[in-house]
Amino acid sequence: MKSLIPFLALFSSLVLMPAQASNDVLNQEINQLYDTFVESYYALDPKPLESLYTTDACLMGVSAESEFIRGREAITRAINKWFDKVRKRDATIKIDFRVISRQQQGPVVTDAGYYLIRYTPNQASEQPRSEFAGKFVMSFKQAEDGNWYIFMDSANRSKPELFYAAAAEPGLYFSSPTEIMAADDVSKE
Repeated sequence: MKSLIPFLALFSSLVLMPAQASNDVLNQEINQLYDTFVESYYALDPKPLESLYTTDACLMGVSAESEFIRGREAITRAINKWFDKVRKRDATIKIDFRVISRQQQGPVVTDAGYYLIRYTPNQASEQPRSEFAGKFVMSFKQAEDGNWYIFMDSANRSKPELFYAAAAEPGLYFSSPTEIMAADDVSKE
């Protein structure tokens, strides 16, 4: 029996290694999409976001009054409309994500987590910086080209404390407090 234990340990590590490597690649690919969100929001440029959505994507925004936004072009227009308001006020926004769950079923991945948006007005306005947060569920589909695209995107509002209290999950996208504070320092300049 003693000689069987090292064999079983080696066998199980060989069987699990490809699955772990596959999960690592998947996590990197999906996490890069969140990086695109962060960069796009900070630059107030909706164009990079447009490439993340499928042509028939569906977005449920946080407003109780708004309908579902359907289609890549309509989603891009809606995001740009919001970015225009921020640009007209000479303000900046920063979005951060903390993914707490990722589930895969074949070519579909669904993430759940929290987001935090910081709004920094122009200093001349003497308005205070504000933040709002929420929960989100986002589903990605892997296309024939091997890339992942968002086909369902939904969000609602929640207390910022929930974002800050979320625990990091291994391999999943997680904005750290240091990244958030560093972005605040840059926006103060």
